[in-house]
Amino acid sequence: MEVLLTNKTKYNLPCVKVLKKIAKQVLKHENQPTKHLSVGVFYVDAAEIQKVNNEYRHKDKPTDVITFRMIDNPEHKAICKANFPTEYDEATKSIYLGEIFICVDVAETQAQEWGHTLNREVAELFVHGMLHILGHDHEQEEERKVMRDSEEYQSKYLDKIIKN
Repeated sequence: MEVLLTNKTKYNLPCVKVLKKIAKQVLKHENQPTKHLSVGVFYVDAAEIQKVNNEYRHKDKPTDVITFRMIDNPEHKAICKANFPTEYDEATKSIYLGEIFICVDVAETQAQEWGHTLNREVAELFVHGMLHILGHDHEQEEERKVMRDSEEYQSKYLDKIIKN
């Protein structure tokens, strides 16, 4: 699993090594391969995420996380070269899953509300983004429950991963 991280903030947030561990944990739980995949992650401020939110979702306000999924996989097939040959990039030997934008300003407020660290909140938002990238959503009650159950499962491992 390759994580392509761009930190456009002043904060020292979970690094590539930590995000890779989290991504692998999510992928394993979702019965997906952990190799030959990549994802872009952007740590941004409120102004930047508001621009992205307005441009792509027509909501002119900041939000905590926005994802752009590159693989349409409604059947939740294994994301690999055999199942997605046109999405496989021979140059990188991987499939680009998409991009996750995490707003650090909103994450900081949420961390205070939930009583945990900024790094913990960013890690939870990354999990949320990974689940969206893999095809989960929370528009319908049944989908929301499946996604929330997966987030809660991942939550048990985050403190350990963040500290190592």
